[in-house]
Amino acid sequence: MKNYYILYIFLLFSQRAMLPNAKAQTTGQAIKITYPESRAIFQRGADNTSTIYVSGNYYQPVDSVQARVIAEVAGQGINTEWATIQRNPQGGIFQSSIRAQGGWYRLEIQAFSGGAIVGSDVIRKIGVGEVFIITGQSNAQGFQNFGAVGAADDRVNCVTYDNSTANSLADPPAPSFQQLGAASLIGPRGQSAWCWGVLGDLIAKQYNVPVLFINTAWEATIIKNWVESSNNQTTLKWFNSQPFPAGMPYANLLIALRYYCSLQGLRAVLWQQGENDNFPIHSTRKVYADDMQYLINKTRSDTDRYPAWVLARSSYNTGQVSEDIIQAQNDVINTYNNNVFAGPFTDNIQIPRYEGDVHFGGDGLKQLGQAWFNSLNSIFFATSRPLTPLPSPAIKVTCAANNALTVTLPDLYKSYVWNSGQTTQAITINKSGVYRATLKDKYGNTYLSPAIDVQGVIQPTVPTISLSKQPGQPATSQQQICADSTLTLVASSSTGSIPVWSTGIASRSITVGTSGVYSAQSVNVYGCKSAQSPTITLTARPKLPAPTVEQVGTYSLQATLPTPTGGQIDQFDWRRSGEVIPQNGPVVKVIVSGSYSARDKTTFALNNSSNLTCYSDYSAPKEFTFDQTTGGVSVYPNPSNDGVVTIETIENLKDALVDVFSLTGQQLSSYVVPIFDERKLLNLSGLAQGEYIIRVRSVGFNVSRRIIIAR
Repeated sequence: MKNYYILYIFLLFSQRAMLPNAKAQTTGQAIKITYPESRAIFQRGADNTSTIYVSGNYYQPVDSVQARVIAEVAGQGINTEWATIQRNPQGGIFQSSIRAQGGWYRLEIQAFSGGAIVGSDVIRKIGVGEVFIITGQSNAQGFQNFGAVGAADDRVNCVTYDNSTANSLADPPAPSFQQLGAASLIGPRGQSAWCWGVLGDLIAKQYNVPVLFINTAWEATIIKNWVESSNNQTTLKWFNSQPFPAGMPYANLLIALRYYCSLQGLRAVLWQQGENDNFPIHSTRKVYADDMQYLINKTRSDTDRYPAWVLARSSYNTGQVSEDIIQAQNDVINTYNNNVFAGPFTDNIQIPRYEGDVHFGGDGLKQLGQAWFNSLNSIFFATSRPLTPLPSPAIKVTCAANNALTVTLPDLYKSYVWNSGQTTQAITINKSGVYRATLKDKYGNTYLSPAIDVQGVIQPTVPTISLSKQPGQPATSQQQICADSTLTLVASSSTGSIPVWSTGIASRSITVGTSGVYSAQSVNVYGCKSAQSPTITLTARPKLPAPTVEQVGTYSLQATLPTPTGGQIDQFDWRRSGEVIPQNGPVVKVIVSGSYSARDKTTFALNNSSNLTCYSDYSAPKEFTFDQTTGGVSVYPNPSNDGVVTIETIENLKDALVDVFSLTGQQLSSYVVPIFDERKLLNLSGLAQGEYIIRVRSVGFNVSRRIIIAR
């Protein structure tokens, strides 16, 4: 057997596992969950619920974050509704928690800004269930190629950290997990699924919850090795008198209790050991019981927590069993209020053993897994006191001077170690990267801060302001609008920031309608601000007065402004009974009865060689009734006291001739009117008092009217 252990230790030291790296944000993603990792399982409490601590980064401003859990498989969990887990997160970090019942979930989050969803993220396969630390000797640790059966249920998982060769006394890297396959290494030392895949499947099926295993067992150990190493003593291997690595084997168990138990919680420590204390050590009942109780107490004093233990009753080695070892294990189990429970009696399982001495294998592993399940019965789950996950530390990110961030952690902890190397409670960050701290309380229990994913430059760039109607083109500093209109200003900003306008509004754009000076500065998710942008001075023109409309001729209406507008061009929009007519002068020809109104349309010249057109309200309506008796030509006033008359035609005439005759038929004057489309003034003041004939002719038109000049 001694030679076998030496060979196997060589094999263990020849294996290594890759450590997970910090991962930055996916390009374009607005929000990302950084904790927990996929397949993380959190210990449920007595009420079948647990708190899942959630944190992550957002990469554009948000005002709230919601979360929910949805069962990965129907019936394997209780879905929750969307719930706001944080309002107004600050510093690019969101962190909160969500309560869930036992189950296997996908964790979903969504971020809001201004009432709209701006981003979302999902972590698949998050569990609320049962967490176990396995420890002891080889029948707990397991071996490869002994016929282990992997878990069939996807909900049975293990940690991936491999400390079987490095024997590091430091904390593991950020936790990662995998489904428990037949050849999986159950971190930090477990070799293969052993009997634990079978046990996990049975628990998952019976209680409908996921299961997580952490294996700190060490082959060929006697209980003395665990006790001595727990006191930082060098302890020797019984089969070759060589020392264990510093702190081992207890160090792995303590790290698991302080690290994984803090993060994931714990149902119990599963202890499978005693075979070597029977043979060749031949330990007495009292020595073994005292050492066992000492070890249990030591884990509690070293963590200031009270983990439950489950002790297998095991002593079988090379055909020999020990009543003393079994009774010692029972003594500890039966100690009042000890939170220690009876595990399986294994001395009668697979006799003779798989390889003839100690180890199970093949079908014996299935039997062992079933025996463990029988011990972890409903009474155990109802009476054991589980440890639920400890709260994650809050983190504060603020903008510092000189293009830097200050990141601060709470002052409740004994030590702080950042992945960037600093060991202070607060650090200054002046370059991009992913930052995370490991914190410890005075008992050495470990906490992980939320990860901070700093993207690009910390100081945002000065925004450029453009007009919405001219995107991408910088706006000129002087802008004008009409009194009843608005101007939409759009500000560019660097990734992860949003413009904050001089009006106090935080938005990519603002719509303004009053005179004033406007500018913007970019503010990023960390609270860092750019310099103010160049200003935009807006002049809002006074409201144009509405005109009045009067009838000024037989076929003419005139719009008159009460005061000058100061514009370069004044035109008018006309409408009849709400329908626009195609005329824009102050005087319009109308030949259809109806209700007429007009509005002023004034054009102002701007400094940038462009024009601005403003409108007044429409005038009060003016009723017009068409005179059917005019015969197509109207001459007025008639009689005329000064010889000046106005002529209007019902039709618009081209190349019209206006002739004036005496009553005897003598032509006195003649005028050519190229376009006769509006009223025309005719000056006959040179004629003597009397009656005259005025004739208007054009193609297809010939109408005469008698006019009297009376002085």
